[in-house]
Amino acid sequence: MNFLVALTAIPLTSVVLSLTKLKVEQLRVVIPMLTWLQLVILTFLSWPALLSNTSVLTFSVDFSIDKIGACFLLLTNFIAASSITHSAWFFANEKLLGRGEEPQHEKLFYVACALFVTAMSFVFLTDNLGLLWVSIEATTLFSAALVYFSRDKHSLEATWKYLIVCSVGIAFALLGIILIFASSQHGAIPGGSMSIRLLVEHAKELQPKLLQLGYIFCLLGFGTKAGVFPLHTWLPDAHSEAPAPASALLSGALLNCALFAICQVTAILKVSEHALLATSLPVIWGALTALAASFFLIHQFGIKRLWAYSSVENVGIMLFAIGLGSAPLFFFQALNHSLAKVALFLLSGNIIQSAGTKDLSHIRGILQVSPSWGITFAAAAAAVTGMPPFGGFVAEWMILSQCENLTQGIAAGVLLFALALSFIAVSLHVGRILWGKPKHQTVVHPTFASTIIPLLLCIFSLLAGITCLPMFFLNQP
Repeated sequence: MNFLVALTAIPLTSVVLSLTKLKVEQLRVVIPMLTWLQLVILTFLSWPALLSNTSVLTFSVDFSIDKIGACFLLLTNFIAASSITHSAWFFANEKLLGRGEEPQHEKLFYVACALFVTAMSFVFLTDNLGLLWVSIEATTLFSAALVYFSRDKHSLEATWKYLIVCSVGIAFALLGIILIFASSQHGAIPGGSMSIRLLVEHAKELQPKLLQLGYIFCLLGFGTKAGVFPLHTWLPDAHSEAPAPASALLSGALLNCALFAICQVTAILKVSEHALLATSLPVIWGALTALAASFFLIHQFGIKRLWAYSSVENVGIMLFAIGLGSAPLFFFQALNHSLAKVALFLLSGNIIQSAGTKDLSHIRGILQVSPSWGITFAAAAAAVTGMPPFGGFVAEWMILSQCENLTQGIAAGVLLFALALSFIAVSLHVGRILWGKPKHQTVVHPTFASTIIPLLLCIFSLLAGITCLPMFFLNQP
């Protein structure tokens, strides 16, 4: 219970402070400090789970955490701390450019971020399918305020699309959870249960038809929230219209939550007597998602939409890993994607402020405008496309090497083609952004401070690839 108190105390403090008469300049200092403090506290409390492959920290009947859950919890809060820290520089520049929102809007940004991160954190702590659904739904409601931050017609359209598509999807997930609960009532567990741990233990006794049907609905529902093709339609608009720090949170943290929910329900089906569905469907769907996203990457006209479709591609890779039954590989791919993609969205926010446009055709010569931005941008793009020696290359190589049967082998071939096509498409776009003569007059003068967070994220991704870090995460059954 102390863990749950620690999880909510600092975010609630951030909410209260943001709603007081403190100036936004003060909040830009205080809120990032609180988010880093939250990360330190959660690291300390979850350390026992991180060091053990088998131990589970139980806080109450419905809340507990294991090693993979602890890893995702800390990754989510690290991404939040990094994004919110960078947001201080971002919003200060928005004000200098004369297009900054009202101070009250920025305060609401911090309120929404605190609630959003708390909802995401609960996804990794709950051992109850019903509470898992509630947490995922809460992330939709709180993050909608971030998408609508600009309060113009484009952000309004993106917000409505996000709410409607994800709400319909999450309704399918609720139906799937009800069916899984019903499958447990047929003699497996007296009275039925939504406990994930109990459902895994009694998986072979669950009513097979209800279990399989429930799994398909959960995959459809949570897959919509994750941005799986062709249910990804909300994602490019939401990521493009949200301010850069919010886009970083949506891509680097929110997508992991929905995929984690898929991983949880997949774990139930995999230990049942009908595991073929959980072995083949996510692998095939993941490969097709990555392939579709790679084609979308070829013809893109907005810099943030480019990285949004790159997120869809990486969702496909992570879904592929879930289908292989390797939660550690799923996390390792998620780790590297989050580090690189957050760096790219934050840098893209810098570039948009400098160029005054999101249009890729008007963004040129970033290396000339700011060498630190250009070099870090190139490194982050290399990391997200899986170039060695970044962690993404190691993760993707491990995922492809885990394929064991013909279906997985064919899907791996499709995935490999998608990775190659994505690499070429992203390289062409990034090359045009970096080189050439700038087509705009720089309004925001780049500073090294605006590069610190993205640069550190790229360094972490590099270290993940060249050290023994993968073995730490993969050293579990």
